[in-house]
Amino acid sequence: MFDLNVPWPVQTYNSPSQQQLTGLYNVIATLYCLGYNHLAINFNVQENVKLPYGQPTSINPIPMQQLRERFSEYPNLKLFSRITLQISDPSQCQGLSKLQNIFDIISIQPNTEKALQLATTNLDIDMISFSLTSRLPFFLKHKTIGAAIDKGIKFEIIYSSALTGPAGYLVTSANDNMTLSTTALLARKVFFNNLMQLIRASRSNGLVVSSGAFQSVQVRNGPDILNLLQTVGLDRARSKACITDNPEKVLISGRLRIKSAKQVIAVNNDESMEGLLYSNEGEDPVKKTETAGFTKKLSDTSSGRLLKKQRIV
Repeated sequence: MFDLNVPWPVQTYNSPSQQQLTGLYNVIATLYCLGYNHLAINFNVQENVKLPYGQPTSINPIPMQQLRERFSEYPNLKLFSRITLQISDPSQCQGLSKLQNIFDIISIQPNTEKALQLATTNLDIDMISFSLTSRLPFFLKHKTIGAAIDKGIKFEIIYSSALTGPAGYLVTSANDNMTLSTTALLARKVFFNNLMQLIRASRSNGLVVSSGAFQSVQVRNGPDILNLLQTVGLDRARSKACITDNPEKVLISGRLRIKSAKQVIAVNNDESMEGLLYSNEGEDPVKKTETAGFTKKLSDTSSGRLLKKQRIV
């Protein structure tokens, strides 16, 4: 299974504390124990945070190589990087093309209707996310959402915020029972209203469910997620696609941005090449920041060397 939203503990370029890193490690370990093998570490960028476009090697603050080394004993665990940009003004997306070779997945969290229309029409992104625990400032139209789905853009549902809400659980001193606070109950109500609006606008297509969990107790397994989606009206097949097929398509779309060059694709039936698209352990982070990415010069290929010899002759 796939979980494409394991939040990086900080939303700025400050270094996280040891306690925050421990929470991240616990979330990754818990997800792996529940059957999630493909995880994306999400760097959520606020609107007031300026990305260092002039220093491409410093744009991604997530130490992916260190995380892979720490969880090297976990077989079949794949870790990927993701960035989520919160935008209100469409002019904030001018440097988006510089992020395409740095992060495996690029997503947008629009805060205005203009930003949503821009994300669905002009931006080369993989996924659109909403803050479902707060009332959306615009109405989700089927024409806009459907156009994005036709382009291959998926829409993300983050369930961890609906489990506790911003105020979390309260323990009464009388009987020591855990109950949701008033603020958490309101957040859960808004979450389900927004979720049903998104399902209606998307016609139950192109949805991706992610945890977005900062703590391991907020993580849920596959059957629990299926029950949640079936509660709001999705059938079992489409509910299962939200945690299997749809997130896989998002990941493939993001990885092809790095692994492919123009219109070149690879066709291979060799079983030893299985998972080549997901294999990112040997990628050079410095080379990924170059404009050319992993493309080769014509002179470095066998065809280019042959043409060079013919020109000399």
